Amino acid sequence: MSAPGRPKREGGQHAATAAWTPRGFAAYRQFYPATPAIAHRDATAATAAFIDAWEAAPVPAMRASKNDAGVTFVFVRGLFGSWIPGHLTAPLHAVREAGAEAFIARSRAAGTIDANARMLAADIERRAPGHARLIFLCHSKGGLDLLEALRHTPELRHRAAAIVLCQTPRRGCAVLESVLLGAHRDSLRALRGRASEAVARAAIGGAGARAGCLELTGDTLAARIDDLDAIAAAIPTLAVATWSVEPSAWLDSQHARLGAIRPHCAHDGLFFLEDLDWPMAAQVLLPRVDHSQPCVGGLGFPHDRFWRTLAQLALARAEGAA
Repeated sequence: MSAPGRPKREGGQHAATAAWTPRGFAAYRQFYPATPAIAHRDATAATAAFIDAWEAAPVPAMRASKNDAGVTFVFVRGLFGSWIPGHLTAPLHAVREAGAEAFIARSRAAGTIDANARMLAADIERRAPGHARLIFLCHSKGGLDLLEALRHTPELRHRAAAIVLCQTPRRGCAVLESVLLGAHRDSLRALRGRASEAVARAAIGGAGARAGCLELTGDTLAARIDDLDAIAAAIPTLAVATWSVEPSAWLDSQHARLGAIRPHCAHDGLFFLEDLDWPMAAQVLLPRVDHSQPCVGGLGFPHDRFWRTLAQLALARAEGAA
């Protein structure tokens, strides 16, 4: 998308120096006053549960109740995930160190939703055979891949105890729509910006990623989202939406472009805030988390503890639904 280099800061904001806190979601209004109202039915309770779990000390071990047959946590990477060094490695270790079985499921970095769904189903069956329940921890497009895998694999769906969809979109990515479809051109006036998008378009094509990226654009994603919604509604699902003001990585920090497309509207560096809302899920709303930070950290964000907390909440929801 954009060329490698040090990310630019939005609105003159300085890099965060204090420890990250899940409190303060409503502060997005200071930076993004044109953001549509966020009025999710279950956001208050789910966000409060995350805050309580984050601030609890000591953090309890993650083991299922003694009456449980066993739970395995399965991480699912998003677009380009396996191409990025250290992607979800620290979170995987954190969940394992808490006493749980866990692994990162195999998927292609630039694979389509259907292709990755098939790969995920086969890999999970190979690495977690039997009847143990599964809790899926998904980032970004990985959530769409996983939901499609569950839709087409009844045996896997039957074993799904809970799902976490972290920054998983339900609507298209405006930046990809601009790069691949020529949308939002009225907000791309500078010649340098057009040249940058031409380079990004060529890079996506050269990497064989065009088909997978197109699935994250508006009409293409909209054509299948109702089917994926039905799966998320049938399984205890926790969805995480975030906003950020500080770019943390060159690849997934498209702050300047999103700000030009829709000025003063909150986003996580890749998706607008309302595009991360899953109405059928328990929604966690968190401040100051850029799109790549849950996977590789950055700016001091403790991404290992972040996923450890989400895994703990997902386990609680799974046991509450059992």
